[in-house]
Amino acid sequence: MSDGSTASPDDHLGLSAAELDAVTALLAYREREEIAAEAAVADLSTVTVAADLPQAAIEAAARVSDRAFQLIVNYETGGKPYYERVIKSRPIWPKASSGITIGFGYDLGYVGLDEYRRDWAALIAKLTPQQRHALDACVGHHSGKDSAQTMQALLASVTDVIASWSDSEVVFKAKTLPKFALMTEKALPNCKSLNGDCFGVLVSLTFNRGASYGLAHDPAKDPRDRYREMRAIKAAMVAKSFADIAGQIKAMVRIWAGTDIETGMKRRRSDEADLFIAGLGSGLPAPAIAAIEVTEASVDARSGDDDVWEDVTDDDIANAAIAGTMVTAAAAGAKWAADNVQPDYAHLGSNLPTGLAFSLTSDDLALLVTLNDFDVAAAGDTPILFGLRGAGIVKDHTNPQGIVLVDQRPDHILPRCVIGVWSRTAKKVSVFPASTVPNQAAVALYFNTRSAGNLLPTGYYGYVCGAHTTKNRSTPGCFVLRNADMSHRIALVRRSIDDLVYEKSDMVDRCGPGDNIHPTFFSQPTGFSSLGCQTVVGSFKNGAHAGPWADFRKAVGFTEPAGNPGKPFNYMLLTGAEARLASGLRKDGLASDKIAQRRLRRLRAGSHSDAVKILQQRLNLPSPDGTFSPATGEALHRLQKGLPGSNGSDGIFSPDLNDTQGWQVFSEIGV
Repeated sequence: MSDGSTASPDDHLGLSAAELDAVTALLAYREREEIAAEAAVADLSTVTVAADLPQAAIEAAARVSDRAFQLIVNYETGGKPYYERVIKSRPIWPKASSGITIGFGYDLGYVGLDEYRRDWAALIAKLTPQQRHALDACVGHHSGKDSAQTMQALLASVTDVIASWSDSEVVFKAKTLPKFALMTEKALPNCKSLNGDCFGVLVSLTFNRGASYGLAHDPAKDPRDRYREMRAIKAAMVAKSFADIAGQIKAMVRIWAGTDIETGMKRRRSDEADLFIAGLGSGLPAPAIAAIEVTEASVDARSGDDDVWEDVTDDDIANAAIAGTMVTAAAAGAKWAADNVQPDYAHLGSNLPTGLAFSLTSDDLALLVTLNDFDVAAAGDTPILFGLRGAGIVKDHTNPQGIVLVDQRPDHILPRCVIGVWSRTAKKVSVFPASTVPNQAAVALYFNTRSAGNLLPTGYYGYVCGAHTTKNRSTPGCFVLRNADMSHRIALVRRSIDDLVYEKSDMVDRCGPGDNIHPTFFSQPTGFSSLGCQTVVGSFKNGAHAGPWADFRKAVGFTEPAGNPGKPFNYMLLTGAEARLASGLRKDGLASDKIAQRRLRRLRAGSHSDAVKILQQRLNLPSPDGTFSPATGEALHRLQKGLPGSNGSDGIFSPDLNDTQGWQVFSEIGV
């Protein structure tokens, strides 16, 4: 630990001493000189956090979104677990050019005595006279001008001062944030044209680098041109070329290459750029969705949805059109939910960007496996089947430069997903156009009849090679959601009884759904037949598999129409958004960064690990075995539905929920 740390070995949050030092070093980094210089250039020297805070500053701070606010707080404090458990809510001296720092990055070295006393009046009133005097003595001292011995002595004099998280948050919201929000607004034109996410990202940048968007380049003093990207951001704001800003935020990581904060700065810039992109695509915040009471259906493993389904092919549609009869699937009206209420996406945050292209590699899939605790090793040399819900193919595995996908959202009309084959031993990935959701007719069927139609949640599932059989046809050589004895495998699925949209508030049904993997029964990606099954574009006619579906089977290793009956396979179902984020971590050099991994660290259906066992213990489940079973999922759904302000459940355990509950399930990823 760095000097000034008060953490015991039990408070390391799963991080090594070196990693904790890196967090502290990141907190220390703020380009103080540039803050002062830019304030003078832009006539911001009067923008203080005084009692008579300008109304413009209050209004500017109010435009920072909750997501941007949380990003700033996390990077200015190290996060609530770090603040409360590592530094014990006490003053720290992060070294670099910092002074004694309290609360959310409030540096006593760079404020006046009157300003500090106004801002922290509530805390000061709780202190003893000795503590007040000791904190007063810290004001105006920082390691940019004072010796390390002086700073260590000052820190030693205030180690008994406690600035609680709640007290610190009040000061940050009321005093510090308005100052930096107004500095940002004065330094950059057209800020009011941005929404709260985008504007908040620029405020975060100002916190870290000062309002240095207009600093001229002096080659003699600054051969690396440290503020090149800051000037480019200002130029983009002038021109309203907002789409250029995220790239400039990421590009500036060159400045910290080879330093002890390189990874931390890369992480912060990456998170800022991602939030800026999300903000550009989100428009106004989505309205709150009223919670709908969730009912649980009883388990019925005797029959699956496939037993009551009649597959429709493109030939059936063509014949119906020739005959003048009506095909009702297109008129069913099912829609895909907004990210903030959709069970597969809500845990990633609302208003995620779409339409972004990304490369997909074996390493990306391996990272997703690791971060979800999926036990792929048990599969041996058998290829892993995978689905990416909400993804399109730009370039497939036949392209010499590699696979390129696009992050999009599914619908219930066209195949807007990807299903692939991953050979772990050869590190080879193949991808095919597909759908991982039910079609419109299926969504409407359950809504109207309560008989069948479901959405299989993301997770890791066991399949067996066998025939996909419905009321009107049987297709050999598919993959069926069955146990080794061919009984229906139990899973938790979504069903909607109040509308034609799958949301977190909809019912969770523990059943044997029979959600198999089979062809769409359409030769082109113009439709698909699915009551909840996973479907690859293609068909089975006259005893032969055709289209991408046939190529998919070849990638698995099947050479006969029946495949290899009874052979077990594992299927990893995630979202295109998660694959894009994993790809981004790889490209940004953050795939092994524990803190960056939080964005994708999850436990869900099919996870198997000691972390799952701890979760089961926290959920008070009998005989915890480390396997995320349907019973584990049901218990987690019950917990999530009962949380304050809950709008439903997704059955996915995340680091945020872990922190909220204080369960320490994810001890290996730290803060």
